[in-house]
Amino acid sequence: MTPLPSAAPLPPGCPWSGWTPPNVHWCEENLCALVTAPANTWSNLAYIVVGLVMWAAARRLGRSDLRFYGPAAIVVGVFSLAYHASYTFFFQFFDFVGMFVFLDLVILVDLGRLERLQPKSQLRSWWLMVAASSALVPPLFFAGIPIQLLVAATIAVWVPLEIVLWRARGGSGRLLWLALALSATAGLFSGADVTRVYCNPHDHFFQGHAIWHVLTAASFYALFRHHQQLPPAMAPNG
Repeated sequence: MTPLPSAAPLPPGCPWSGWTPPNVHWCEENLCALVTAPANTWSNLAYIVVGLVMWAAARRLGRSDLRFYGPAAIVVGVFSLAYHASYTFFFQFFDFVGMFVFLDLVILVDLGRLERLQPKSQLRSWWLMVAASSALVPPLFFAGIPIQLLVAATIAVWVPLEIVLWRARGGSGRLLWLALALSATAGLFSGADVTRVYCNPHDHFFQGHAIWHVLTAASFYALFRHHQQLPPAMAPNG
């Protein structure tokens, strides 16, 4: 596996210079400022906007099985925004926590829809999965192993599960395939960014990883709409 671009510390005197840098340096140049990477930071507002829309829709529809999608997406946005603004491992840890919160939620709700997990176990299982995945982040970081592999492994579980659910429970597949296509396209942009295939470090508006944020936020919404068309699932209730 090609090593991730190393993240050098910020120059002395910068707002975040005394903090341990993350395990990767995305293409965007990190500024000596409170918000070190504007494009990669503010693009996370897409998660927050989508999260608020999903949260309101779930309440309006009375869908308790969808009620956590919006808050989980907001958590993703807030934690990722803090990480990219600070360029620190401390907030990168919470960035990964946010991704586990959303992905593990969807996996467990899918298992509930497939009647592989009882509602009373879903909430507890959700927090246990998030805690277990998050606990692996510091050891991998200090061992020099790409933490991003944890997210890739979680996605490798989620995608086949979504296809199994679609085949078992029906519903139009267009929104599901749209969600998967958006996620795959986002991955291409993020991959092009980290490998420097597509990279202009001085552009603080368009960045491949910033596009990843916007497209994955859109994929969250497409997935929400796909699940919305299915019969209500047994909701996590602890």
